[in-house]
Amino acid sequence: MATERIKMILEIHLASTLPLYKVLNSITDEQLNWKPASESRSIKEITLHLIRVDNYFLKRLGREIEVKVNNNLSFPELLNELKKIHQQIVKTVSNCKNDAELFNQSAIADSTNSDTINNHILHSSQHNLYHLSQMIYLRRALDRQWESPVKEWDKATRIIADYLAPKRD
Repeated sequence: MATERIKMILEIHLASTLPLYKVLNSITDEQLNWKPASESRSIKEITLHLIRVDNYFLKRLGREIEVKVNNNLSFPELLNELKKIHQQIVKTVSNCKNDAELFNQSAIADSTNSDTINNHILHSSQHNLYHLSQMIYLRRALDRQWESPVKEWDKATRIIADYLAPKRD
């Protein structure tokens, strides 16, 4: 029973989600809702977007949506929902019996070849890192003393690179 890829997907997912919690740790309402321009997204709006996109990926995988999102969530509710959807993703990957199951095409009616656990969870992880950089920028714009999780972001990108890099003998 091969599980190397399952372990890889879980490691990448974890590395791309933990820094999000660091951005949200001890955040003020002002920092959570601030936008540099009216057409920009706030950290709260980015977080809601991340949850919605993960819901979309899980739905494409035929999973029941456990996290309901609306713009009126309090900060504790928002953070709880973010953690809950990340737990659902971990459960989805962890429930695979072997690496081959990561590549099984979804059973939904309009599924495509890309509707696999492997593809959607890797896409979600990359999506998290993209928006993490935006969240770091927004948080640092209001508080230059805040210690951002840039090292964690860098670690996550290196984990991905390590898996993508050709192995040398």
